[in-house]
Amino acid sequence: MSLINKLTAKLSNKSPASADPIILPETAFTHEQHAQRNTEFSQRYHAYTNPQQAFEFCRAQADEGVVMALYLLALQYEQGDGQQTYLSQAVNCYQRAADCDHPESLFNLALLQLQGQLGKPNSVRAFSYFEQAAKLGLVQAQYNLASMLDQGSGCFQDQQAAFDWYNKAAAQGFTQAWQNIAVMYYRGEGVDKDKLKAYAWTLLAAKAGVEEAVAAEPEMTQALNSTEILVGKAQFDHLQQGFLAYLPIETRFEG
Repeated sequence: MSLINKLTAKLSNKSPASADPIILPETAFTHEQHAQRNTEFSQRYHAYTNPQQAFEFCRAQADEGVVMALYLLALQYEQGDGQQTYLSQAVNCYQRAADCDHPESLFNLALLQLQGQLGKPNSVRAFSYFEQAAKLGLVQAQYNLASMLDQGSGCFQDQQAAFDWYNKAAAQGFTQAWQNIAVMYYRGEGVDKDKLKAYAWTLLAAKAGVEEAVAAEPEMTQALNSTEILVGKAQFDHLQQGFLAYLPIETRFEG
């Protein structure tokens, strides 16, 4: 049950400007005001066709505390040829945006901590950032948080909590979470063991193309009797109706 990688966006290459660590204009705005400013920024930013002009606009808006601009600027700084100066600027911008409850910034800070890009790998801090982003509804963070709880990485192992967070990610259509729920039902980890529910979730994940589920489905089918297969497929049909929107169009109405 592995972690997933960083969320990214693309900007042009340009040297960063130093950020003022004392004056933080974003603290003067409410969440509602931040949302409006982000919308206005995005509309103007995407209107630029010149990458350099887009970057300069992004940097100016970050200086004014626009959260989305801080996030995009952090991504650009993180791509700064591996130089520590650029990474420090990225962390500064990520943290400022994270302090305004920007989930993607929290997520990327977690990965920087987990991967040891800020020094020694720190799974405890990574877990904290993932947890904050997960509570803000970011599905990738919900999945990674579940994975860390499942493994006891950066926290005390809590497979019941892991199962709950996998379900939150699953509800948003995160297909790998479907497979992990199947595994937990199969093994009885964090939830009562139930081979029919495990089978139903495996069928769902397989239909979404999750490789582990595709590989596991034939063996699981062989291990069930005819009645169990019928019950498991009935449970799968029920699951499928709830997740049709997340399945590939060409597979939605296949038998």
